[in-house]
Amino acid sequence: MGTSKMDWREKLFGRVLVKCDSPGTQSGKFENVGTLEALADCVEDGEGAVCGIYFSFANISDASDDFGVRLEEVYRRVAPRLRVVEVVLWAHVGTPEGPVEREAGFRRSLTGKPWLAVPFHDVDTKRRLTQKYSIAVGVPTLVIRGRAVRDALLKDPKGERFPWPAPPLDEVLRGVELEGEQKRKYEELPPDAVRVFYFAAHWCPPCRSFSPSLCAALSAVRKRRTKYANTQLVLVSSDRSEQSYARTLASLSTANALAIPWSASEARLTLPTALGVAGIPALVITDGTGKVLTANGRQHLAADPLGLNFPWAQRPVSVLNEQALLKMARHPAVILFVDDEDSEIEFSESVLTPSAESYYEECSIQYPGFCPYQNSSDDETMDFDYTTSKTSSRTKKKSFKHVMFYIGIDGTDSADMIREHIGLDDAVPLLTAVDFPRQRMVTMKYGDEITTDSVQNFVDAFLSGNADFKPLKPYSEKC
Repeated sequence: MGTSKMDWREKLFGRVLVKCDSPGTQSGKFENVGTLEALADCVEDGEGAVCGIYFSFANISDASDDFGVRLEEVYRRVAPRLRVVEVVLWAHVGTPEGPVEREAGFRRSLTGKPWLAVPFHDVDTKRRLTQKYSIAVGVPTLVIRGRAVRDALLKDPKGERFPWPAPPLDEVLRGVELEGEQKRKYEELPPDAVRVFYFAAHWCPPCRSFSPSLCAALSAVRKRRTKYANTQLVLVSSDRSEQSYARTLASLSTANALAIPWSASEARLTLPTALGVAGIPALVITDGTGKVLTANGRQHLAADPLGLNFPWAQRPVSVLNEQALLKMARHPAVILFVDDEDSEIEFSESVLTPSAESYYEECSIQYPGFCPYQNSSDDETMDFDYTTSKTSSRTKKKSFKHVMFYIGIDGTDSADMIREHIGLDDAVPLLTAVDFPRQRMVTMKYGDEITTDSVQNFVDAFLSGNADFKPLKPYSEKC
């Protein structure tokens, strides 16, 4: 039988959590409880108990930050509407403590708490959650449904406004006339325009150094992809004077930026809360309805300066870039090489996405790049039951590692490096599967039509081990 669809709670936290107030915790013995059982009454959206993720630090005392104390007070007031899962991290402040001291700190910080926690040794889950929510070292916070609500909680010690919902974006900006070369009201932006909210200020050196790369990336994205041609950069200023605000806006002129006017102070001050921003520079990307596509756009742009995978929302198929090359040292990849044309990229997405979505769903893998069934490292091999036809039959496959799905754009450094390294000629479109861990590859026959069905058949053959594999020389530092 195939693996069942993984519940969102297990995708977030894995299968097991620690029960902090279980008997024996005073002597350092924690009880483990199944994630689904512990969070049974939580709902991902809508009415019901909400799950809050509390990121704390084992080597930061209550004297330096009492957020945990305040959280516990609010937690007891609003229970059972809130379920908290604590993620205990370690603030790297140059201290020489080793794993024994860290585990002791983990136990001290959790003993007697009225909630749950990610197990100490589940490093993968901690790392993934920290990256997912862009947690800064030394800043304990609470995340509810993807939003940091630390400030909202501190301003509401009785929990009267729990769960501190974000004010709807269209309400915050309704009637606000955005400033720039051409003024226009927020609601007059094209409905299909992706909105890039940039929180910055002239007095902030990291903002001044980040702005040029942001402008360059957005200009490239608009030219490369037709569907992002209307992408709108919106400045949300944290400047201390109108003159500084004007300088910040002027620095973004090459990207045709608009800005929340200096006079619209209520909107400027409300937007960080609406979009969960705690510091600057910050980049939050939404669609036309106000749905957040990316909350940590700054980190994504730093890793993808050409914006090849803009707007960096979770997706089953990505464009091959330098980050992808690093992952391919550990994970097999299915790559469709195409010309650098918008229509070709759209075609690639259309034929690859069904196979990728089917694979991730069947194996309960949360894309892009995390396998929640693995206990210690994403380098481990896994056994999956995978459907290789539209019938109900399932065939047990040999163990394989988490497979990635990419579009290789001809002429980009990453695609050219892979082609050269594995000896592929310049033919496009060309579908190939590269497995560096097992030093083998397979390519679709030249001239075969690339369709949704032919891609699915190719992927099935690759996963089953029935493809016509060719040996591959070991992955090297060339890539």
